[in-house]
Order: sequence, then C-alpha cells, then structure tokens
Amino acid sequence: MWFSKVNIIYCLQEKIIMQPITSIENLIECFDDAEPSEQVSVLKRTNISVSDFEKYASWINGEYSRNCIARRDSFEMILICWDEDAKTPIHDHGGQHCWVLQVSGTITEKRFEQNDGSFTLEDEAVLNAGSLSYMNDKMGYHTLENNSKSRALTLHIYANPIDQCNVFNEEKSEFEIKEMVYDTMHKMELSTASKK
Repeated sequence: MWFSKVNIIYCLQEKIIMQPITSIENLIECFDDAEPSEQVSVLKRTNISVSDFEKYASWINGEYSRNCIARRDSFEMILICWDEDAKTPIHDHGGQHCWVLQVSGTITEKRFEQNDGSFTLEDEAVLNAGSLSYMNDKMGYHTLENNSKSRALTLHIYANPIDQCNVFNEEKSEFEIKEMVYDTMHKMELSTASKK
C-alpha cells in the first residue's frame, strides 16, 4: 500500500500531539499506521461529524444495515445504520477484537455469558453519541438493539476482519456459523463481503 509523505507525517504528528481525528480518511490513515496497542487511543481521539458518516449510510426499514467503509488485512470499519427497533441476535466476533463507536442516536448493548446451554445477562449499557465500547470472545457474547425510537449510527472496527461468526438461533436454541455480508462497500481494497 502506498502512502504519501504528507499522510505519514500527519499520522505521526497525530500520535505525538494527540490531536482529535476529524475525518474518516484521517481515521483510516491513522488506524493503518497504529500498532495494536495504539488502536484504542486512535479511536478515543475520534471526533468526526455525523454528516461525514451519512454519505456511507444506507437504511433498511425495521432492520440494520452493514456498510463497509474500509477493509484491510488487519482491520475493517463498518458503519451500521440502525432503524427503529433493529436488533442483532446474540453473537460472538469470530475470535477478533471489536470496538463500537456510537456516532449518533442511542443503542443498548447487552452482554451475556453462556452456562449449561442458557445465557446469563452480565451487563447492560446504553451507548450515547461519543460512547466507545469494546468486546471480544473471551468476554462472552453480546447483542445490540436500537430501542430509542429514532435512527442511530455506530462505527464498528474489527481487528482483524470478521468473515464469519457464531450467531444464536433462538428458534433452534443453538449457535449457527454465519457468513458475514455487507449491504454496501466503500473504499474497499480487499474483496470478500460480510452481515450479522
């Protein structure tokens, strides 16, 4: 991958000065340059306007959509557009790290532990604009739901990309492996589509 000298200098300056990251392009560039231990610091400095995300948004009535903004070998950034009452099933993250940055609106995250075939609710949090949440498979499973009666946007960053994960099928009372698909793809550099 080719980077201009200006982009490299910008990301190095961002690391040193810890300036807010105010565009999606800068977020991608800085994430490209970040060591795994620096990824959360990059995300905490993110201050991108909602209007910058709206050009990547697509909506599905009563559901959520997965819109890939960037995909690399080491991460993917997906804008999830939550219509009213949209909800994910209980799922894991295919062994990868997952950060959720609440861009606009409000969603509820519920975290579960599985014991003897049943789930125990371990934590429940309401994510408001600017909130950052982290999840990995060692922490259990989770579900996200927009029960705020208005639309919401979340930016999901997976390190590494997730091509499949375990999704709980409530009708069968068991997990199924689900191939991930995107509803839209932008700025893609690697192929392979993906949706929970």
